[in-house]
Amino acid sequence: MDGVHDVGGMQGFGAATWPGAEDPTHADWELRAFVLALVTGPGSSHAFRHTIERLDPVRYLSSTYYERWLYEAEQALVESGAITHDEVAAWEARLAAGEEPPRRAEPERAAGLVRALRRRRPLEPADEPRFAVGHRVRVRRQHPAGHTRCPRYLRGARGTIARVQGLDGVPDVDNAVIEPVYAVAFDSTELWGDDVERHLVHADLWERYLEPDNA
Repeated sequence: MDGVHDVGGMQGFGAATWPGAEDPTHADWELRAFVLALVTGPGSSHAFRHTIERLDPVRYLSSTYYERWLYEAEQALVESGAITHDEVAAWEARLAAGEEPPRRAEPERAAGLVRALRRRRPLEPADEPRFAVGHRVRVRRQHPAGHTRCPRYLRGARGTIARVQGLDGVPDVDNAVIEPVYAVAFDSTELWGDDVERHLVHADLWERYLEPDNA
């Protein structure tokens, strides 16, 4: 959907990098939120992102990166029936009052989770992709009402197929349809004009987002 989360390529949000920005986390709770979201997530990165997109726009823009991940983890647990929002509020009150957070050690289970997270899941090869490496394509102009992984700033832009990544579920239809995914290379001047330093931008895009560039 076209919401506040889709700010790629937009101006006015401050610097994209700053001293310390390369650090993966800046507090212990952020690392815990990261792990919690990984092990409680809905099973696909598309569903994970869609959950975060459902945040109220004001809350989304006022939240930090890992605050959004923590929201996703809580929402996943609530929707699975494991906890309720009222229980979370009660835990927050107890911790704010000084109660020590509960701790539990399950090394075997933790090791199993680590093994599962490290397991590679390569995409299946696309036997008959519509496009091949070197083909010129244009990103379709669209304004979907639901979830999509087609960034707004790429729509209408021309690019070149750099790689056929393989087959993957289409996030726009809840992974129910499998399509080829392509790595598409865009000239920065195609996206933002001549007033930026020239470079290539690569984006992974599903086949339904693309059409031949016959210009």
